[in-house]
Amino acid sequence: MPGYRIPKILNEAADGRFKAIYIQGEDIAQSDPNTQHVEEALASMDCVIVQDLFLNETANFAHIFLPGTTFLEKDGTFINAERRINRVRPAVQPMTGKDEWLIIQEISNAMGYPMSYGSCAEIMDEIARLTPSFAGVSFAFLDRVGSVQWPCNEAAPMGTPTMHVDKFVRGKGKFVVTEFVPTPERANARFPLLLTTGRILSQYNVGAQTRRPQNNTWCSEHVLDIHPHDAEVRGIAEGDLVSLTSRKGETTLRARISERMQPGVVYTTFHMPETGTNVVTTELADWATDCPEYKVTAVQVALTNRRAEGQAQHDEMVRTRRHVEARTLEPAE
Repeated sequence: MPGYRIPKILNEAADGRFKAIYIQGEDIAQSDPNTQHVEEALASMDCVIVQDLFLNETANFAHIFLPGTTFLEKDGTFINAERRINRVRPAVQPMTGKDEWLIIQEISNAMGYPMSYGSCAEIMDEIARLTPSFAGVSFAFLDRVGSVQWPCNEAAPMGTPTMHVDKFVRGKGKFVVTEFVPTPERANARFPLLLTTGRILSQYNVGAQTRRPQNNTWCSEHVLDIHPHDAEVRGIAEGDLVSLTSRKGETTLRARISERMQPGVVYTTFHMPETGTNVVTTELADWATDCPEYKVTAVQVALTNRRAEGQAQHDEMVRTRRHVEARTLEPAE
């Protein structure tokens, strides 16, 4: 039976029915919409475990923080968008002293579910035994022939560069009619603009990695792109501090007058936790995938001379919560 997706997990946690979560390599407190709801859910859980490279925004709510490893320290495989299975080999040994899979194995053993893998290669062997399209894959095979594209099994021992050549591999193609369901989010007199969010080239997603090197030379803070007409009727000039308000929350950032945006639409990014862009985005989502509607949030923009209250609260939370007490966990008796 499929488990909960993240939005369902957060809803259940906020209602007191979901008690613990183990988050590996994702910063939901910054990346997911309606930040106040995410923080309420995280604060409601009895046990929040975060495993990551950095003390991110989600780590502010962690009861336990476990170290992650970079791609330079990993041993395993990587599958790209063309179904290609590539070997990943470590350039250096993990600085934390343990591979991430070994940490998970030790936790599992301590909780009473025995795991006894001796290496990543053994984990790949189990995947091959349990996944028909990976049946022919092993570290030794990939080391010998290089990358291959799944399915890679007895019927296709060297992989499958092109699928669906003579027919669909599942038999006849399956087409599903999906009715268009419009978003219930609507602009009105109180929130007359639509906010769409996105990325900038020099920063990646929540910026956990890209904010630390010199990428901040190109993008050190969020700005709000607003059309000249929308700016003029609000008395907003280039570089002014403006409030961005929705039905969910408020944040502040500098305005950038730009004709890249159509009148009635504003745009910003979500890489900087100090801004907290997702404070204003809604948790409305696609009915089939639960993918949030980051592109259509009804908002208002106005001149301001102060930071939003939530931004000050964020600064205080980081100051008081962001610390780690290092401990070595001994194996259970």
